[in-house]
Amino acid sequence: MKYVRMVIDTGFMGIPLGQEMLQQLNSTDLKYEIRTLPVSYCILWERNVGQRTIALGTSPTGLDETWKRENQVVQWLSEYDFQKAVKDQSLVCLGPRLQASFPDCQYTVALTKLRHSKHGSSAGQDALIEMQLLQKLHVEQLNHPESQDFLAFLQRYTKAIAEAPYKKQRNETLGSFKKYLANDKKQCVRVDQGNGYGRLWQQHLNRLPQVTLEVAESIIAQYPCPKKLLDHFSSDPMAVQSLADLKIKRCNGPQPLHTERRIGNVLSSKLYTLYNAKDPNTLI
Repeated sequence: MKYVRMVIDTGFMGIPLGQEMLQQLNSTDLKYEIRTLPVSYCILWERNVGQRTIALGTSPTGLDETWKRENQVVQWLSEYDFQKAVKDQSLVCLGPRLQASFPDCQYTVALTKLRHSKHGSSAGQDALIEMQLLQKLHVEQLNHPESQDFLAFLQRYTKAIAEAPYKKQRNETLGSFKKYLANDKKQCVRVDQGNGYGRLWQQHLNRLPQVTLEVAESIIAQYPCPKKLLDHFSSDPMAVQSLADLKIKRCNGPQPLHTERRIGNVLSSKLYTLYNAKDPNTLI
C-alpha cells in the first residue's frame, strides 16, 4: 500500500465528516494528498510508477515521483444532498458528470444508509436502484458514525487497488492451468542429483482434489513413479478398476473400529482421465 495514495478533494476540509476522516487518516499508514478535483467531495487513487521526473524548484533532490491515476473514483453524498437531489430530480446528472470529469473509470457513490420513514423512503430507495441500474454506479451505504465507516471503506478500497496488479498477474498465470495444478501455496520440491523425485510425485498427487496424504502414499507404494502408473493404464484394460480397489494405508496403522477404505472409482477415473486425455479442455 506504500505505492498507492488517495487524492482527496479540498471540499472535505469544509464538512464535519471530512474533518473527522482526515484526523483519523493521520493515525493510519494510508498516504493521501488534498487537491481540488473537478467534482466536489470526490476521492480518487494514484499509483507510484517507480519513475522520477525533473522538478523545477519543488523538490530538494530536484526530482519528483511519478504518479499514475487509477480507474476508481468515489463520490461522497451527504444525506441532505441526496434527499435534495431526489426531490429536484437532479440525481440523473450524477453519472454523466462523473464520466465527463473522470473518463474510463469505475464510480462508487458513498452515502449514509437511508433511514426508514413513511415519507420519502420509497423515493430514496427507487433512486438508489436507478443509480445502479441506469447510471452504472456502485452504491455504498455507510453506517453511523459515517466518518469511521467511511474510513474503513477507504482502507478496503486502497488495499484492493494496491493488490490489483499482483492479483491480475496471478490470475493470468493461472488462466491456462487448472488451479489445483498450479497451487502456489504449496512449497516447491528441490530435485538434486536424482534426489527428490519421490517427494515431487507425492506433492503432485496431493495437489489433486480428494487426494490426502494417506491416499498419495498408498498410490506411491503401488506406483513409485508416474511412469509406472501410466504403463499400467496403457497395458491393462482393468487398470482403472485395479486402482479403484487399491486399499488406503492409514498413517497411524489399522484401528479396531476403522473400516477399510479404497481409492474408489471416482478418483481412479479422474486420474485415468488426467493422464490419458488428449484434449486440454477435458473436464476432470
